[in-house]
Amino acid sequence: MLKLNPYKIGFRTLKTAVGITLGVILAKWIGLDNYASSAILIVLCIKHTKVHSVQAIVSRVVSCVLVLLIGSLIFSLLGQNAVVLGLIVLLFIPLTVMLNVQEGVVTSCVILLHVFNAKTINLHLIINELLLLTIGLGIAFIMNLIMPSLDKKLLDFKREVESGFKEIFKSYSEACTNYNNDLVMSFEKIQLDIRKAKSIAFRDVKNHFGRNENSYYHYFDMRQEQLELLRRIQPLIHQITVDDPLIEDIANLLAEIGENVNSNDYTALRLHSLYEIRLSLDELPLPKTHHSLRSRASMMQILNELEEYLNIKSQFGSLRLHSEI
Repeated sequence: MLKLNPYKIGFRTLKTAVGITLGVILAKWIGLDNYASSAILIVLCIKHTKVHSVQAIVSRVVSCVLVLLIGSLIFSLLGQNAVVLGLIVLLFIPLTVMLNVQEGVVTSCVILLHVFNAKTINLHLIINELLLLTIGLGIAFIMNLIMPSLDKKLLDFKREVESGFKEIFKSYSEACTNYNNDLVMSFEKIQLDIRKAKSIAFRDVKNHFGRNENSYYHYFDMRQEQLELLRRIQPLIHQITVDDPLIEDIANLLAEIGENVNSNDYTALRLHSLYEIRLSLDELPLPKTHHSLRSRASMMQILNELEEYLNIKSQFGSLRLHSEI
């Protein structure tokens, strides 16, 4: 059964519509032949990011100028017929691949067809096509300079991830206190949010010509490492089956980390609390049964995982936006 997607006008669609309108009006006002073809150039060059837009424009400038010169020369020598047209395409496409400008093949074919259909191949035709390129690619570049800020989306993902981390620590703390060995945690949603956020952060880098990294990307990368450590803690909690003087301290530490899970938490204080628990181990009696020994070993391993969790955060520091640097 055919399923329709929700109707939505995105920002890129709006830019494309405005760009096409301006391009056709300007090309027609100047009096260019095939003025409507400027719309094709604009549609093909509207991209998701500024960097990709520049790359697309450069590819199309090189390939279009190349095909304009090659087409004008070969058509003048061999005539404007379908066989010659096919021969030019046969030679031209491998040439664009060799020059790494194959992205401009479709646009180049539009220019090539203009030359193919021209009554006379002369300087006027070449100037007309170059002006079409200038208008189409120029307006596309201007449209791509207008990009919505992604900071709000990234901030929303940051809040979602931190909220998920808090819930995990809260559940772990309660499980330690209540000896809940049936605790089952789901990490899929947080993992998915982190992946989406990293993808958006990477796209944000491509929207800035003078930047090759994004603080948010490193932040979510850090959270991804920490999430893996939280996964490893869950089976350790299941192995805590007997009462132990250490369990209350670990439960409090888990709750304390959960309450300060945001990007500006005081990691050094959490590490200090963790080291105090380790020092207190010297004063505790040794486990006397197999179950108590296994529980104590699991709690010590939880401390190791939490130490690594805090060290990862300590190495990251604070989240700083590019505008604040």
